[in-house]
Amino acid sequence: MKKQLIRLLASALIVSFSTLVYAQPANPDSAKSHAGKKDSIAPKALLPDSILNVYNLSGRKDSARLNEIIAIRLKTTLPIDSFKTLYVDDIKVGETAFWSSNDYEKIVYFKIDESVQNLAVQFLASKSIDKARIPVFFSVGNSHGYITKGLIKTQLEVKQKINRVWVWIMAVVMGGFLAMGLKNNILKDDSNLYYSLSRTQLLYWTVIFSGTYLYICNETGALPDIPGSLLAILGISAATMATGKVIENDQKTKTEIDPKAHSEGFFHDILSDRSSINIQRLQNVLFNILFGLIFIQKTVSSNLLPDFDNNILLMMGISAGTYAGLKATEPTKDQPTEQHDSTTIGNEKATDQTDGDNGKGDGGKTK
Repeated sequence: MKKQLIRLLASALIVSFSTLVYAQPANPDSAKSHAGKKDSIAPKALLPDSILNVYNLSGRKDSARLNEIIAIRLKTTLPIDSFKTLYVDDIKVGETAFWSSNDYEKIVYFKIDESVQNLAVQFLASKSIDKARIPVFFSVGNSHGYITKGLIKTQLEVKQKINRVWVWIMAVVMGGFLAMGLKNNILKDDSNLYYSLSRTQLLYWTVIFSGTYLYICNETGALPDIPGSLLAILGISAATMATGKVIENDQKTKTEIDPKAHSEGFFHDILSDRSSINIQRLQNVLFNILFGLIFIQKTVSSNLLPDFDNNILLMMGISAGTYAGLKATEPTKDQPTEQHDSTTIGNEKATDQTDGDNGKGDGGKTK
């Protein structure tokens, strides 16, 4: 009986001892490291790396196109320099698109350059398109992979690419036509005597628009968008020329052209009428030169055709309208001087005659 009790006590001690052994970790160091991992994961769970929003610096919402800058605001504890690589739908674009960063506000900026454009074109495979909008997710990270991914899709505009060889061919052809037109006095009036301001204005903007369009094609390898203000400026120039032509036809008489009429130089012709330089002509010329240079500067700096606001278009329209309206009061340059003198003399005689009649009438009444 005692032996059985001893055996029972021994077996109970063995079971309790084994339970204590299995309850303790086999490797205390590994347990500590495991606890350390849990502690290190906990803060990340509270503040994970994430993209708060993606916006376009040009002001257009939820979309981006070639040569525009997108800003990606992050929620992260890492240095902002860790996010210099852009990913489009988890596909690496590279650091070529990186533009700038702001560590204080946790914002990284990327430019939609040719690398992004080429990747977007591959999404469309062999589809023939002029312009398409592809919904994509932007992600940021480093060269090894993206760290955080956006949750809101951005409409990426893809444009049709153009071979630069064709751009140069078009530039040469257009230059040849321009030289031929200037050689054949395209800027002079119907009698090929005086340079016309309205014709000069129309050709001026035609050359600027064509040149900047080809410049963007050569720089980006893609066809740029044409803003509505460009069409409005061309419309103003064409309307000014048409109005001036109608006024010239109304002013012309059947008298022969003055054999002594001749051009007094390009700038003098476009700034003056028959007698002197006109303020409305000078204003029109200055406005066109100013906004033409601004148009070229904006195009070169952004590789985009700028879109003028309505106030600039209204200013140019008022200037062109003032010139066209006052053109009706200008004498026709190529008519003989004697015609204008005889008209004046005739008016003077009529005035004298009227005064004489009044004198006689008064005399009769006096008598």
